[in-house]
Amino acid sequence: MTSRVMAWLRFLLILVLVGSVLGQLLIPLIAADEGRRAPEVSHLVVPYSVAGILAVACLQAAVACIWALLGMVESGRIYTRRALRWVEAIAWCGGLAAAICAATGAHLVAWEGIGGPGVVLGGVAAVVAGGAFVLLMIVMRGLLAVAISDRAELAEVI
Repeated sequence: MTSRVMAWLRFLLILVLVGSVLGQLLIPLIAADEGRRAPEVSHLVVPYSVAGILAVACLQAAVACIWALLGMVESGRIYTRRALRWVEAIAWCGGLAAAICAATGAHLVAWEGIGGPGVVLGGVAAVVAGGAFVLLMIVMRGLLAVAISDRAELAEVI
C-alpha cells in the first residue's frame, strides 16, 4: 500500500474517532431529552445511555485495532500470528456492538412494550449487519492465516 493511502486511512480513522467521541457525548443528552418528552421511558435514560456509549466504545476499540494493523502493514509484520489476534478483536468488537443494539431493541419491545416496527427493524438490522460483519472478519482472518502459512512455507523453500 502506498504511503498516501495509509495517510488518508489514518486521517479518516481519526475523523471516525472524533465523531464517535462527539456521539458519546450526545447520547446522554438525546436520551435525557427523550426521557422528558416521553415520561414512560424516563427510567431507561441511564441504562440505555450506558448501552449506547458502550456500543460506540466497541467501534472505537475496532478502530484502534485497525490502527495497529496498519502499523503492522507499514512495518512489514502483517504476516504474523499477532495480526490474527487484531482481526479477532475487530470481530469481537463488531459482535458485541451488534449484540448491545439488538438487546436494547429487544428489551424495549419485549419487556417495556414500547416501540413499533422501526425498533424491531432496527434490532433485526443490528443482528444482520453485525452478523455479516463478524462473518466477514472471520473470513478475513482465515485469508490472513492462509497467507501466513503460505509465506512461512515459501520462506522454507527459499
